[in-house]
Amino acid sequence: MHVSPSASTAPVNDRVAASSRTRRALALPLLASAAAFAQTPADAPDQQVVVTAARVAQKLPDTLPGTTVISRADIEAAPALDLPDLLRMFTSFNVAQTGPLGSQTSVFVRGANSNQVLVLVDGAPLSRADFGSAPWELVPLAQIDHVEIVRGNLSSLYGAQAVGGVVQIFTRHGAGSSIAFGGGSRGTIQASGSLGQRLGDAATPLDISASLSGIHTDGYSARDPKQDPTANPDRDPSTQSGATFAVAKTWAPGQRTRFSVMHSDTDANYDGYEATPQHDELKTSLDSLALQSHHALGPSLNLDLDAGQTLDHYTDPTGPLQFSPSAGTARTRLLGIATDWTIVDGQNLQIGYENKDERYGDTDTPTTTRRTNSVRAGWLGALGPAFEVQANVRHDHASDYGGATTGLLSLGWRVSPDWKLVAQGSTAFSAPSFSDIQYQAGPLKPERSRDLELGVHWQHAGWLARATVFSQRQHDLIAYDAGFKTVNIDHASNRGLELAVDGDTGHGRLGMDATFQNPRDDDLHAALARRARTVAAINYRVPVAGWETGVWLHYTGARADIDPVTYVAATARPRTVLGLSAARALSPDWKLGIKADDLTGTHTPEVLGYTAPPPIVQFTLRGQWR
Repeated sequence: MHVSPSASTAPVNDRVAASSRTRRALALPLLASAAAFAQTPADAPDQQVVVTAARVAQKLPDTLPGTTVISRADIEAAPALDLPDLLRMFTSFNVAQTGPLGSQTSVFVRGANSNQVLVLVDGAPLSRADFGSAPWELVPLAQIDHVEIVRGNLSSLYGAQAVGGVVQIFTRHGAGSSIAFGGGSRGTIQASGSLGQRLGDAATPLDISASLSGIHTDGYSARDPKQDPTANPDRDPSTQSGATFAVAKTWAPGQRTRFSVMHSDTDANYDGYEATPQHDELKTSLDSLALQSHHALGPSLNLDLDAGQTLDHYTDPTGPLQFSPSAGTARTRLLGIATDWTIVDGQNLQIGYENKDERYGDTDTPTTTRRTNSVRAGWLGALGPAFEVQANVRHDHASDYGGATTGLLSLGWRVSPDWKLVAQGSTAFSAPSFSDIQYQAGPLKPERSRDLELGVHWQHAGWLARATVFSQRQHDLIAYDAGFKTVNIDHASNRGLELAVDGDTGHGRLGMDATFQNPRDDDLHAALARRARTVAAINYRVPVAGWETGVWLHYTGARADIDPVTYVAATARPRTVLGLSAARALSPDWKLGIKADDLTGTHTPEVLGYTAPPPIVQFTLRGQWR
C-alpha cells in the first residue's frame, strides 16, 4: 500500500440484500491505464502517477487531498477473498458486510453514509441508481489491477456521491499473460487468467487485453441463529465469475482512445426472513463500460471525451414479495467532455461538462429516472517554489431536486523538501436516492455538507506519511427512523484524525492506516450507526528464508447498530482480525502462495444479527509471463 504524503444509515437487512501540473494532464485516467498496460505497479511511491485526487495526472507525493494506492502486488500478497476484504486490510474504512462472498456490503468513509462514497471503474461510475451506493461485493478481486483512494469531500470534482471520498478501481489490462488457480477451506476454489498484447509500431500501438476469473465458496450461515432464532442455520454458498476486456489505440502522439468493459455474475445465497430449509438466493449481473478518448490540440491544450455506463440486474426467485421485489434493473450513464490547458509551466486550468442519467425499475415499483447536468472548473497551480494550490468549483442541476454549487480550495506549503502543510475547505450537495424517496416518511431535502481539513505530509528516503485533522458538518443528512422510513437529520457532524504511513524499514515494508473519529447525530446526541470511533489497519511484509511473508491486522472499535430481534438501538462490540500470507518463487515464472485470514477466531460480527466469518486458509499457484 502506498499513501500520499500530502449509505445509508439504514439497517443492512435482507430486503436490501435482495435487491502535476503536467502537459500530459487527463480529465479521466488514460495515463494511468497506459501505465498499467506497461505493468509498472511496483514503481516507487514517489514516482507513481495518480489521477483521482485532482482529475489530472500527478505524482503521488504531489497530491493535496489524502491519497492511497493499493497496487496489484498488494492485492496478490493480501489474504483477501473479495474487494470488501481488501478494503479491511489496507484502509480504516468501516466495512459492513452481511455474509459470505457476494453478500450486500456498505462502506462508510469519514462518517459519511455508504451512498456518499463515489466508486469509479476505469472512470465510469459504479453506482446502483436505486440505493445510490456502489455494489462493492460484485467487483471480482481478480479483475482489479490497482485502486486509488482519496479521502474527504470531492463533490466539486465528481458530484453528489463524493462526500466522504472517491475510490477508483482500475481493471486489469496489462501486457503479457498470467494464470492462477487455487483453493482452500470453506470449499473455496478459484482460478483466473489474463492475456495482453501490444500490436503495431511503437508510435501508434494497438493494445488488446482480456482476463477471466471464477471463484466458489461453500460459505457459512449469513445470519446468526444465536442472536436471531428465526435465522436459517444452513451454509450460504456463493459463486462469482468475472471478465474484463480492453482495447486502446494510439492514433498519433497525444491522440489515444480506449474502450474497456467489466462483467461479473454473482450467485449468492443469503438468509431471509423465514427459517425454512430452502436456500434464499440472489443472482446479480454487473456490467461496467468505459470509453475515453484523449486528444492533444496543441503543446499545452488537451481535449478529453468520455462515456461510461453501469448496469446492475438482479433476480431473487426465492424472496417473498412482501419484503422484496423478485427482479430489478439499475442503470447509470455518464457522458462528459473536458479540456485542460497548461497556461504556463506549473499552472493547469480545467473546464468540463457532464450529463448523468440514472434509471431504476423492478417488479414492484414503476421505473424512476433522474438526469443531472454538471459544469465544473478547476485550477492546479504553484505560487512560487513553496506554495501549491488546488481549486475546484462545480454546479450540478438534477431534474427532480434542482441545482447546487459546490467548491474546494486546498493550499499546500512546502516548508522543507520533506515536509508539507496542507489546509483544505470544501462543500458538498447530495440528492436523495430513489430508494430514499420510496421509503420517505415525508418530503426529503437534499443533503449538504461543509468540510475543513488540516494536514501534515512527510516524505523521506522511500517513506510517505500524512496526518490529517478533519471536521465535517452535514445538514439534512438522510437516515432511517425507528419505523425504517427515511428522514432528514437536521444536523450531523464528524471530527477526527487520520494517520497513514508507508515505507521500507530496511527489514520489511510497513503500512498503517488509522482513523479516530466521532460521527454524530447532533439532534439526538447519538452516534451514527455502523461507524466506529476507531478503525485501524496495519500490515507488515518481510522476506524470511526465501519466502515473502506478511501479517495483516484490522481493528474496528465499538459502534452503534440495531438489535436484529427487537430493532432497538444496540452496540456492536469491537472486533480484531488477523491475517497471514507467505509466497515463494518456484521458478522465474511460477510462485506458490499461502494465505490465512480471520485467525483470531473473532465471534464478533460486523453487523449485529449476522455471523462473523470463520477462519479461512487459501493456497494459490500463480504463473506470469511477459
